[in-house]
Amino acid sequence: DTIKDNETIRDELLAIMLGVWDHIKNGGDHGADTWALEWFGFLPGKRESRRFLGLHMLCESDVLGSAPFADAIAFGGWPIDTHPVQGVDAPAESPCSQHRVPHVYDIPLRACISRDIPNLLFAGRNISATHIAFASTRVMATAAAMGQGVGTAAAYAARHDVLPAAIPDRPECMRAVQQRLLRDDAYLIGLANEEGGDFARTARLTASSAQAAGPVANLVSGVTRALHGPDGAPPDRVVSGTHRWMSEGLPAQVELRWAEPVHCGEVQLVFDTGLHRPLTLTHSDAYAARMAWGTPQPETVRDYLIEGELDGTWRTLVQVEGNYQRRRVHEIAPGNRLTALRLTVTATNGLDHARVCEVRVYAGSPGAI
Repeated sequence: DTIKDNETIRDELLAIMLGVWDHIKNGGDHGADTWALEWFGFLPGKRESRRFLGLHMLCESDVLGSAPFADAIAFGGWPIDTHPVQGVDAPAESPCSQHRVPHVYDIPLRACISRDIPNLLFAGRNISATHIAFASTRVMATAAAMGQGVGTAAAYAARHDVLPAAIPDRPECMRAVQQRLLRDDAYLIGLANEEGGDFARTARLTASSAQAAGPVANLVSGVTRALHGPDGAPPDRVVSGTHRWMSEGLPAQVELRWAEPVHCGEVQLVFDTGLHRPLTLTHSDAYAARMAWGTPQPETVRDYLIEGELDGTWRTLVQVEGNYQRRRVHEIAPGNRLTALRLTVTATNGLDHARVCEVRVYAGSPGAI
């Protein structure tokens, strides 16, 4: 019993670990004569113990079938990753069995809200899920996405005095939560930016150059990920395309122009950060060789300039050098009524052309949701 027998389990795991270390040092020639034991975790990190019950319990069919949920607040895609019940006492069994999921899948808000306590939310490894579904949702990147989704829903509930348990059944509430998540560069399967306050969506876009696979219109497609194809989103739910503007060289420039001046108080940019490439901690040299570790990703825009056309004159609004981040939000001095906005990319962190996933323009910052 991982709850009641916690101390006994801790002692047993400690004994096993020290026994392995004793064998490495004293049980034969393992090339460890000069090795020392530097650190070990003293408390066991349990994979699962108590199970919380939510308004919905995510199950194996939800994961394998990529079931669509109207109240999606995050997505997962890790394999169903199970281990022998007997642990180290099952030496004949593989220590891990991974079953790939066909597609990324929705994680609904209802799986993150208690079925008995209407203002209690779960996030991360304690969501309402079966043992098999949990084997996919439990990993850190998925848990982080859930944390953003649940945190956004909690902020909305507090701001609008709505019980969290009521949000999934109110389309206008769910739309507000999901659109804020998209504005903050979360990804939700099949959903796109529909915010009326985003002036970029009403602008006429032109670019100094564009590759066939990366037209300038992609800047306002409303989607900032390319998840079509094998292991991606289900074909009937995905919005295909690269969802990024790609120039033919550097420097590169894109212009947004409006028929009537617009109030510009905030410009949001989302850059390509090589999300197709793994970036994680690993003991494998071969796996590490696939990464760009400890350095900005080569696709990411490094140096850029934002200018605005005010009363027929171009003025510098923002100048950035040395960027390595994916999402950049720039506040513009209030009172600017711009007829056009211009983004000029002069350098990346290695690639020979510019890649920008999204441009948004707002009258002001969103503040609380």
